[in-house]
Amino acid sequence: MVRTLIKPENTNILLEIPASFIGKQVEVIAFTIEDSVEGSVEEKHTVTHYASQKSLAKDWLTDEEDEAWQNL
Repeated sequence: MVRTLIKPENTNILLEIPASFIGKQVEVIAFTIEDSVEGSVEEKHTVTHYASQKSLAKDWLTDEEDEAWQNL
């Protein structure tokens, strides 16, 4: 995973990715921090939660995970 903060000076953004990303589907999310996160520190952490939820679901929503957690 690559994560970075930028402050664009015009309407174009150049994104360099690791060589291992070539040929793979890559999701890019762009939003302004000022508009998206307001309030407490806890709310700011929630934004990361929503951004990573789809990615984490790939690992968590499996039959193997269900089996591993069934006795808890």
